[in-house]
This record gives sequence, structure tokens and C-alpha cells, in this order.
Amino acid sequence: MNNKILCVDDEESILKGFQLHLRKGFDLFTANSGEDGLRVFDEEGGFAVVLSDMRMPGIDGAAMLSAIKERNADVVTMLLTGHADFESAMSAVNDGNVFRMLSKPCPPERLIQSLSAGLRQHELIVSEKVLLEQTLKGAVDALSQALATAKPLFFGRAQRVRRLAGELADRLEEPNKWRIEVASIFSQIASITLPEAISEDVYHKRELSKEVQDIVGRFPEVTEQMLEKIPRLEEVREIIAKIDLQPHFELADEKGIRRAASIIKVALDFDHYEELGYEKAIVVQTLRGRETYYDPVVTEALQHLHSLADQKYRIEEVLLKNLGPGMRLAQELRHDTGFLVAPSGTDVDRHFIRVVRNHLACYEESPFPKKILVSVPNA
Repeated sequence: MNNKILCVDDEESILKGFQLHLRKGFDLFTANSGEDGLRVFDEEGGFAVVLSDMRMPGIDGAAMLSAIKERNADVVTMLLTGHADFESAMSAVNDGNVFRMLSKPCPPERLIQSLSAGLRQHELIVSEKVLLEQTLKGAVDALSQALATAKPLFFGRAQRVRRLAGELADRLEEPNKWRIEVASIFSQIASITLPEAISEDVYHKRELSKEVQDIVGRFPEVTEQMLEKIPRLEEVREIIAKIDLQPHFELADEKGIRRAASIIKVALDFDHYEELGYEKAIVVQTLRGRETYYDPVVTEALQHLHSLADQKYRIEEVLLKNLGPGMRLAQELRHDTGFLVAPSGTDVDRHFIRVVRNHLACYEESPFPKKILVSVPNA
């Protein structure tokens, strides 16, 4: 359990009391003002609980704790308050910023019990978050692999888009990166309803008949119906719903939904134009030039990633039997019958190698070319 706590009070005697009673059982840090509390929080990092006096010169306790929750929503916050501050302290509690309110003076035993409860609350928050992210991400990874085998065009794209969107999220230091990766995969989920005969036309955005246009037009509805059955994916559904909407940069984006959607939009369109055969540099330049359609912050991050890409990977031609984890297809893999097994950009992992071997086992002679182009990470 993380037992790192920060106690903030402008009275020196109170801070000394914290040191006396809390330093043995907690990883204790102290600050003597709201401004100093924010500084210590930012510099030291990793706090599970922050306890603050309500009334202090400058930034009061409620305002400081609110600022801390904006920095890290997982931190458990607590207020120490006198009778005169009761109403304003209760307002902070009711607004959801404060886990518990303690009256001054607070007996050491009750203070220790309350801080211990705060630590347990923090552990529950973090554990639930990790469980959600890891369990859901693992399930989506398995689903993605299965669908990439069944629908290689769309879910090959989904895997490439998830990879690029994840790299953009890292570059932009986006919180909750898992939402972006999951939304990238599920952005293509409605494609499983397409008959194979029209899949390539829809994928390449060719001219479509009225009937096929109607099917594609219902994709958002189909996606919503599929995802509404999965709990805790509300924000993922919001992200997907906003991918094709014109971004409004001037509006508040407290949950980061529009930024997440913009990241996926840039990744999707970059992948589409690259699949059409355009040079990566031209695609990046084109996306950067449409500042009212794509988030300039995201396209700037894309340009940075593009400038580093040539340093990270090299292209090699390898025997199909020598494919190994960590490689990435630099060309599509098809049967000599024309059947697409995997598009360019597919990550080579144990699942993919197993799929290739299963195909080989069904033929007396290999239906694949002996060699294939792959991207290999530079040492």
C-alpha cells in the first residue's frame, strides 16, 4: 500500500504535531501554506492522501485540494476545519473534492484512523483502475487478434491506428491512454457486419451504391449498440462518437474526450492516405495544413513522430519461415489465390505466426512468397 501523505497547515505547532504522531506510520511530507502544498505535491509526486487545514492565508485548503484533484484525480483529499469554516468545508465535501472532513482540534487517534481509511480508499481507487485498464485492454487485445484474422483489412487498420494513436498519446502525455487504444480498436467494430463482397470497396472509400452507403451510414448506431452492453465504456463511446465531428478547440474539454477523438481521427486518416500510396511526409504535411479540421497540437505531434520513425526502424527482406516477434509487415501478405491474410503494418507476434503456420499446414506447397518485407527495430 502506498502510504505517502502530505499534510498542509499554516500553524507551526500543528505541523510539529503531525511530525510527532504520524512520521512513524506514514511516509510523511508537510507544507505550511496552500502555495507550498502545491509545490511539494508537484515536486515530490506519488501522494496517496493530502490533508489540509481549511483556513490559510493565500490559497485556502478547499482551493488547494481542488487544484490537487485536477492534477491527479486518484489522490484522496481530506480537510481539517474549525466551526467557523463548517459551511464552506461541507460545500467542498459535497462537490466531491474531499473524501473526509475532520474538526479541529483532531485527536491523534482519530487523525491516524482517518488517514489510514484514506490510504485504503486510495488503494481501492487505484486497484479498480488497474483492473479495469488491464482486464479490458487484455480482452480487447484478444478480440483484436481474432478479428484481424477474420477481417484483416479493417482490423489490420485498427491495430495500426491503435499503435499510432498510442504513440501520439504518449507524445502528448495524455492521461488514460487506454481509452484511446480501446476506442481505436472499437472504431472499426461495425465493419464485421459488412458482407465480404463489399468490404474492400468500403475500406478503400470507393464509390458505393445507395444500399451500401445506407449500411455504412448505420455504423455509428451499430457501434453504439455493441458497446452499450459493456459496462464502464461510457467515455470510450463518447470518444468514438466524436471522431468524425468537426473539432471545436475553443470549447472546454475537461474529460479530454475531444482531444482523444482528434488523436484517433488523425491516426485513421494518416493510415488511409498512406494505404493509398502517398508518401508519409506528404500525408503529414497535408494533415498539418488543415488546421480547422485536425487538432494542430495532434498533427504537430504526428510530425515529430514521423521525423523519428526512420531512426527507429529499418526495412529488411526475410524468409517467411524466419518471421519473429517484434517485426512488422512492410507489405501485405496474400495467398497466391489473392486471399488477403494480413495487410501491411501488421505486427508479427506469436498469434500471427501461428496463423501463418496454420495456412501452410493446409497446403502441400506454400501459397505464400518465400520472402517478405518487414520493418525491424534498430538496435
